[in-house]
Amino acid sequence: MPARTPLVVGSDGLPQQLQAADTLATGLRYQTFTGTVSGGQGVAQVTFSPAFKATPLAFVIESWAGAQMVCGAVTATTAAGCTVQGMVSQGTLILNAAPFTTAPNGTVVTVVAIGA
Repeated sequence: MPARTPLVVGSDGLPQQLQAADTLATGLRYQTFTGTVSGGQGVAQVTFSPAFKATPLAFVIESWAGAQMVCGAVTATTAAGCTVQGMVSQGTLILNAAPFTTAPNGTVVTVVAIGA
């Protein structure tokens, strides 16, 4: 990832350089990763590259694939990656049906991980 040098206007009216946006002031790193659903259960494996030093906080960012909403939940996390249960919205609802169903093969899920 290329180095970034974000600038803001300081209280003195002069530009001031901030710490790179992907490294928080606390020394934590945050980064987005993607994984693809494989198998019939809607599960995607996401690899953190490079791996975190310790298990990070990870969560799914909702997105769109055509007219379907893609969402899900992280079900397991390690310093090297996580497992996601992917879900997609259903186009037509039948009476008493749930608005989401298991994500089919090939569905891409996006995860944000925050850690050291």
